[in-house]
Amino acid sequence: MTKTHRTALAIALLTSAAAQAEPPAVLRICYENQDLMPFFAAVADHGEPGHGLLLELIQSAAQQAELRIEFQRQPWKRCILQLEQGQSDGIFAVIWQASRDSWGQFPGRDPQTNAPVQPGYRLWQVDYPIISRNGGTLAWNGTQFSGLKNGLSAPLGYIANQRLESLGALAKSSYKVDVALKMVAADRLDGYVLERQTARTYLRKLGLQTQLGFLPEPLLKADWYLPLSHQFYRDHPELAQRFWQALSDQRELRAEELTRRYLSDPD
Repeated sequence: MTKTHRTALAIALLTSAAAQAEPPAVLRICYENQDLMPFFAAVADHGEPGHGLLLELIQSAAQQAELRIEFQRQPWKRCILQLEQGQSDGIFAVIWQASRDSWGQFPGRDPQTNAPVQPGYRLWQVDYPIISRNGGTLAWNGTQFSGLKNGLSAPLGYIANQRLESLGALAKSSYKVDVALKMVAADRLDGYVLERQTARTYLRKLGLQTQLGFLPEPLLKADWYLPLSHQFYRDHPELAQRFWQALSDQRELRAEELTRRYLSDPD
């Protein structure tokens, strides 16, 4: 190899390294393409994201971290696939479990050393109650169900769905949220599991507050996270940490305000 060729190769390698270190112009974040208010609503007509607690929180964090967000709306399983393939840089809102380490990088998590996910970097804390027909036979003691006739349902791809299946309580078919809640009211499903605040929004929207209610014990309680793709974390670890830290900062700073505006019961 001539000196000229060696010089050209060195310049090319330096250019490539610099390009890899260059921060991305945008952070592509995917979330579910159905309304799950008060956390997120539909995309506005002009293509900008709709409103919601998590959307505001993430946008505030991006501003602090000096990042621009490109929101992507897809069916939940498509969001997961895009994260795995690096077509999305992050997805929300995700409950961590070990099997999901293959999806992407959770804040603080290291499967090799078994370092746990850091709860300080969560998006929000939530619980998933069991929605059932008032006066129905369904009961849940925190360990097992009784009074089952038709089974329960939850959104596809959710941990709640997996939990119902492991308990032998999952209905044979899956339904969209509004359809499922109407089926519970009609006694064609024993119950439905959904995040509490989102469930309240749907019950009000569908006028089912008097027909349906929550069992006393939720199916599960959890932290929501925003994992980043393995590719993004590998190429930009410092930027990833800066973004997660900004999420933590903004949640602490704005929690009271966001709770008051989005989670206060209007009834």
